[in-house]
Formats: sequence, structure tokens, C-alpha cells
Amino acid sequence: MIFTLLVVDDEAVIRKGISSFINWDSLDCQVAGTASNGLEAIEFIKEHPTDIIITDIKMPVMDGLAVARYAYENYPETKVILLTGYADFEYAKTAIKYNVSAFILKPTNKKDLIEAIQSAQKQIVTSRKHSSIAKEEIAFLKDQLLLEMTCSPYTAAFGKRLAELKINLSHYYIAAFQLVPLENDLASFKKIIINEKKRAYCYRYNNLIITVYFADGFSSHVPDAVLDNCREISVITQMLDSRQVSVGISQYHKGAGEFCHAVSEAIYALTLNFYSEKDIALFEDTPESSDYDLTAENSMDLFHFENSLHSWMFEEANTILHKMFTKFKTNFVNSADTKNICSQIYYICCRVLMKREAEPPSGEYLAGINAAADIFSLEHTIQELMADTQKRSAGNITMQNSLVENTAKYIHSHLADPLSLETIAEHLHISPSHLSRTFKKTCGESLIEYINNTRIEKAKEYLLKPDILTYEAANLVGYNDAAYFSSTFKKLTGLSPTEYRAKMLGTG
Repeated sequence: MIFTLLVVDDEAVIRKGISSFINWDSLDCQVAGTASNGLEAIEFIKEHPTDIIITDIKMPVMDGLAVARYAYENYPETKVILLTGYADFEYAKTAIKYNVSAFILKPTNKKDLIEAIQSAQKQIVTSRKHSSIAKEEIAFLKDQLLLEMTCSPYTAAFGKRLAELKINLSHYYIAAFQLVPLENDLASFKKIIINEKKRAYCYRYNNLIITVYFADGFSSHVPDAVLDNCREISVITQMLDSRQVSVGISQYHKGAGEFCHAVSEAIYALTLNFYSEKDIALFEDTPESSDYDLTAENSMDLFHFENSLHSWMFEEANTILHKMFTKFKTNFVNSADTKNICSQIYYICCRVLMKREAEPPSGEYLAGINAAADIFSLEHTIQELMADTQKRSAGNITMQNSLVENTAKYIHSHLADPLSLETIAEHLHISPSHLSRTFKKTCGESLIEYINNTRIEKAKEYLLKPDILTYEAANLVGYNDAAYFSSTFKKLTGLSPTEYRAKMLGTG
């Protein structure tokens, strides 16, 4: 890193001497400017970032002690080195309360000045490390709080923690960012958003980045500044990552009590982009927002359900539905909300089939959802809807896609078994070479890559269950060698299984 210097002395010869008689490049330093008195020095550091100030103590207009005091009060990370004569040495020591880095007697000795500079550099680096650690800890606490508020009803305890972390949710909009195609490793994407966002804070929620845009007050429409910032992030991401960004934006919200609802609006709006040419969708554009009174968790379930159907993963889609109905039954979700969510499932099936130019499911399914007398008849209607959706999809795809779908089905249902190109080809009654070529051409990845990615994704689910040990999760997805499983897991996720579990469960 390069440290910037300011040289302050009322004598031009001394200013020039200090600026020129030391090879500053060899010390990773750069003289950013000079000043002839303390007032000029203060005006300079107001406009230019300065790491180290070398200043004489006695100068006209304003002396070096005033510079040290100003830096201490306004730029605490800036280090000051005072140059002083014998007569002023005791006087100069009073500046110790201003955290002066070093005192050097005039005439200045080159060796002493270099040592003082190096000492100041070490102090700056140490200070920045501590500051960075503190910022990371605060960011972690903010992320954890907003994640809890995303998934839980608002309580007074949340309000207290928001105040402690200085998060003001008086007026805001929520934007949900998604990489297209989906990507689990969102570190670089999140970094782009952090660097480019304006008056906002972001955190990760599953495979989305949720961004809180703070507003000054009520607005009937999403402000242009928010839309422009979302577009900037999209353009930069596409340029650096070669992928598109899809964004969903909530309506205006006031108060922390609406936070969970605001996130669910953003996620719902995000799904509207799935089958359109637009990259940014606004919840305010959806008809009758009361029809979409979903929690963030339900919105995310529907989001994953739609992605599964889009990817031909019908077994995964059915698993998501099974988990949703288990939650309905366990939490005794009221009938109106449950039927509302099931209606969204019906419309998702319609969108998927229409995108594939297939006939959408009959409206009788929607009528059956509304007429269901209990949770069991409602679940049966959804199961029939899913079976019909799968049948209509299968009847409209090419033989090539049918082969890929059957391959994916077999892999998902035999994750714990030994899987190879030859084994799967034999099961599907085709040649291994044909299967390999077709799968690679259709999916863009080799069959082995797909198997490993699928196994690791399933392993992630098992690792989120505290009662399942790491080696057990490995066995459940077909890895009998725990070391190889750990190596593969880290290669694909950037974390070891243990690190992933600790991170996701908040135990690390």
C-alpha cells in the first residue's frame, strides 16, 4: 500500500529538502503536498486523504500543535510527526494528548525521520486491521438481524437491536437481486452490489442478495435513484461476470414492522422477471397486492418451486411442495392464506407450460383449490395438478430433452448409489457415448459434473440438520470416502462441510 504525506513548514528550503532528500518510493510513500503554515495544512487535509503529516511546531498563522489537534479530532487514523527545536521540546510534548506519532529535534536527521515514518506506517496498518475487524463484526451482526427479521414476525427486541446497530428502517424499499443463471457462490456478486449501491445495505438470503434502500420519506413510485442504481449493478455484473441480473423491488414501506412483508414483495416481484424480457420488476405493477400476502419464506419456496419446474426437476418440485404442506399442517396456517399460496402454485404451473408452448392446466384445478374443505383435499388437488403439469411438459418436449429429464430423474433418485455414465446408460437402454454427448450439449456440463453438483446440493440440505454427522451426509449422497467428499465439497462451494454447516447454522 502507498502512504500519502503532507510536509508542513514555514521555510521553503526545509519543505523542499524533506520532500526531495528521501527516496519516498522505497518507503512506499508519496508526498501528496506541502503547506507553509497550519491553516494551509488543515485546508489541504480537508480535500485530500492524508496518512502522515510531517509538520514544524512553530509557524505563523497557525502552529503545528493546532494541526495535530485538528487531525486528532477529525482524522484519528492520520499520524502526525512534529519537528521541534530544543527550546520548544518540552512545549511540544504537551501534544502527546493529540496522539502525536513522533517528535524529531531540528536540525532533522534523515535516519530519525525514516524511523519515525516507518513507526507511523506500522501504527496505521495496525489501526486499519482493528477497524476492519470491527466493521466485519458489525456487518455480521447486521446480516444476522436482518435474516431473522426476514423470516420472523417483528418484536420489540428487533427494534432494540436495530437501534444498537444504527439501522434506520423509517422509510425504505427492498430489492431482491438474483444472478441468471442461478449461482450458489454469491461472494463476488455481493461485492459488486456493496461497491455500487447507494444509501443502502445488503445481505444474503439463500441464493439471493437482499438490498435495503433507505428513503427520505413516502413516494408513490420507486425513486429513479433506486432504479438507476439497480441498472448500474446489472450492467457492471454482466460486464465482469458475463451473466445477467434479475431484480425485484418492493413497494414503499414505513417502519421495521413491515420489513418481512417488504422482503416477500421483492421476492415475489423477482419471479415476474422469470418469463419476461425485463430485468427489473416492480411489485407495485402487480394487480391487487392483497392477493399476494405471503411471507418471505413462502415466497422463497415458490421461487425455488418455479425454478425446479423450469429446470425439468419435477421430483425436486414435488419435494418442495411436500415440505410446504408439512409446514402448513404443523403451523396450522389459516385456510385463506393456504389457498392463496396454492393459487400461486397453479399460476406458476400455467406460466411454465405456456413458456414451453404447451396447454396450461385446466381452470378446474383453481376451482378445486378454492372449494377445498380441508388441507387434505387441498393437498390432493395440488398433487393432481403437479402430475398433470408433468404429463403436459413431457408431451411437449423433444426426445433429446426427454432423455435429459429421465437421466436427471434417475440421478436424483439414486444419489446414495454408485453412479457412472455406464450405469445410467444401461438403465436408460442407450449407449454411454450418446448419453454423454446429448447431456453435455443440452445442459452445458458433463454428466459427472452434474452428478457431483447435485450430490453437493443435496449434502447441503443434510448438513443443515444438526443430528446428521458429516460422514453420514457424505454417505447419504453417495460419497463413501469422507476425505474425497470434503475435497469435492470445498472445490464446489469454497468451504469445507464443517465450515459450511457452522456458517449456515451460525455456530462458527
